[in-house]
Amino acid sequence: MATSTKNRQVTKRRSDFGSGVGGNFGNMGLDVRYSSESGAVVVAVLLMIFVCLVIPLMAMLYFDSLALNKKTERTEARVEKLLKDLEKKEKQ
Repeated sequence: MATSTKNRQVTKRRSDFGSGVGGNFGNMGLDVRYSSESGAVVVAVLLMIFVCLVIPLMAMLYFDSLALNKKTERTEARVEKLLKDLEKKEKQ
């Protein structure tokens, strides 16, 4: 009798393994679907990933704009100097 009970348990485990489309995660102690805190954890993880990716991009844009601003100021100074030189030549 003990053997038949053991055989039934083994066959039940075999039939339960991988049942359904995504498997039966409830038997493995993963009740994430029904946890009220799982949404908060997912949001927190996604927010950390977002911040870790966005802050370096914002820093790159900021420093690129600073470099572009300096280059523009230098170009404007050169153009003003050339205009002054042309005005002096025209007066002479």
